[in-house]
Amino acid sequence: MTTSLLHSLQDRLADPAIPWKTVVASSVLAGELFEAWVGSRQRRFLDPILAPTLPASLKPYITGDDAHETHSKSQAYARHKLTFGSVVSAISLVETAVLLTDVSRPILRSLGLSVSTAPDWTLLRIFWDAAKHVPGVGGGAGAGEIRQTMGFIALATLASTLLSIPADLYKNFVMEEKHGFNKMTRATWVKDLFKGLLVSLVLEVPLVAGIVKIIQWAGQDAVLRIVSWTIGFVLFVQLAMVLIYPSLIAPLFNKFTPLAEDSPVFPRIKALAQRLDFPLGHVWVVDGSTRSSHSNAYFYGVPGFPKHIVIYDTLLDKSKPEEVEAVLAHELGHWKGTHIVYLLATSLAQVAFSLSIFSLLLSNRHLLASFGFAPSLAAKLAHPVAPPVGPTVIALYLASTLFSPLSSLLKFVTNLVTRRLEYDADAFAAKLGGGYARNLKQALVTIHEKNLAVYGVDHVYSALNHNHPTLVERLEALDAQLDKAGEKKVE
Repeated sequence: MTTSLLHSLQDRLADPAIPWKTVVASSVLAGELFEAWVGSRQRRFLDPILAPTLPASLKPYITGDDAHETHSKSQAYARHKLTFGSVVSAISLVETAVLLTDVSRPILRSLGLSVSTAPDWTLLRIFWDAAKHVPGVGGGAGAGEIRQTMGFIALATLASTLLSIPADLYKNFVMEEKHGFNKMTRATWVKDLFKGLLVSLVLEVPLVAGIVKIIQWAGQDAVLRIVSWTIGFVLFVQLAMVLIYPSLIAPLFNKFTPLAEDSPVFPRIKALAQRLDFPLGHVWVVDGSTRSSHSNAYFYGVPGFPKHIVIYDTLLDKSKPEEVEAVLAHELGHWKGTHIVYLLATSLAQVAFSLSIFSLLLSNRHLLASFGFAPSLAAKLAHPVAPPVGPTVIALYLASTLFSPLSSLLKFVTNLVTRRLEYDADAFAAKLGGGYARNLKQALVTIHEKNLAVYGVDHVYSALNHNHPTLVERLEALDAQLDKAGEKKVE
């Protein structure tokens, strides 16, 4: 039943009358307009005239003489980030348009490059053809699809990195600098750029090549087989990253040092771990302050082995020991609730759903032909009945672009899951008693104050853009826990 339905959908989408360029352009534009509409909903909460004071629910917690100033600064920072995000989205839209149309053809010709005169020529086709000449791929006919795919992903990653440089420079050295958060030097930024590019190439090239290989092995029409085997492959990669990231990747960007045993936080962490039977390994302090003044804490480790706690030095600097302990109680709530399993399941379900949709277009020769990937004459002569459809990675890219609005809808679902897990971890910390709820509330208020994140939030904007509940929502949930325990909400 399911297989026949999928094949029926594939046949309907193979209709040569479908104007794929128009459909893809409309889909991308619709997604951008939706994101812009959601962003516009948030702006009224950041307007100093429409929202001149702190939200009423935050006033009992932020009571200093500078509360109004902190709120104004928070609004200004959030407005800047929202505007910056809108500009980046607009630039991305232009880049997609250039890639999927022939608008760059006159420019390339003026540079003396030989460019096809075919009506369906696109810059995307140029990138695919250029991938044959990436070192190690093997040019000409000797470049098999998998090797050419690896060259294409390498080129795409390099181009994406280069195109992101202006925005990343502005973000760190203008926006974050203006609002007092950037601690990164230009030398550190350059080092991170090259390290990030190297890590992306090492991870993305074999990952995408592996998925393409699975699709080729399964057959482009075998949607269920493609999805099932790809899910297994992605799960393997995710589990491998649990080991690889903290031991090999994270140290490339930050320095990790053991938390001193004479630190006032250390005995609290050790006692909490013992109380909860948490298999504590090392407690690390990461030098987050070398790049930003934002703060965080987390743990990592594989099942059956010791788990390691990582605390940002900025968190230690901004918060009292009992507040740091409460934050870690929240993090251990994620461990106690095996939330990593839920997150993995959500991630795999999202991959399965998206790939099921994308797979409907893998064998769609009309979609590929619309963007310059019609089978060549040689291919038609070699395969007169069914010439090759086109590169699998290109079909995946076009399908993901076509269904880009789907990613927004999926964000609502994944954020709903992660927000629920955050509430559960807060509740776990609160149920430990001993002032954990009040200390966690104060830690959250302090962190949000220092991060300039004390302002009202539109519920639709938050549901789409925040994978954590807002400060107001978390404080209200913790107050409910205190009510159950008959404790004071504010001291």
